[in-house]
Amino acid sequence: MKKHLILFAAVAGSFLASAQDPWAIKTNLTDLVVGRYSIGAETQVSDHVSIGLDVDLIFRELFMESSHPWYPSQQARKTGVILQPQLRWHPGGKGLLGTYASLDGYFGFASYLMDMPLQGMIAPPEWQAAGGSLHLGHQLKMGKLLLDSFLGATWALDDNTSIYQESTALFPPPTGLRMSGGIRLGLLLGE
Repeated sequence: MKKHLILFAAVAGSFLASAQDPWAIKTNLTDLVVGRYSIGAETQVSDHVSIGLDVDLIFRELFMESSHPWYPSQQARKTGVILQPQLRWHPGGKGLLGTYASLDGYFGFASYLMDMPLQGMIAPPEWQAAGGSLHLGHQLKMGKLLLDSFLGATWALDDNTSIYQESTALFPPPTGLRMSGGIRLGLLLGE
């Protein structure tokens, strides 16, 4: 996990060092509900365009269901990272503020630490995902604080070939099209 944090710090540092226009640092408050911790940055490229990058760290306890009778279902700890690059169009021409349409990428990787270690030829399960999102959102400035609410759809393709799968009783299946949205809270800088 330290490698992921160092990589993020290097990318974010170079991204923000080159940002001469207004920029913001944000966290996604809704990620906390699903066991993710988000940090992100967005910078204005022009009055109508901004780019951003969110990095979500995953630390989540969950139940893994087994499709094989010799390997019982069990609790596990999922740890990993999700990168979400963003391209935003602000039709009102107010830089980072106001209504926007966003095209986001989605690239994730995680591993599972099982409560009962697996025996034999079964490798510990891993999770990889890629996809994209289309969101409509609105950013509102309150002093230096930035409130960013968004809603749209996400398409993701998960790659999990293990006999274990995450129990998804409360959430939609990870692969396919689903609704997505949330609320980010940020700090507006560089004005």
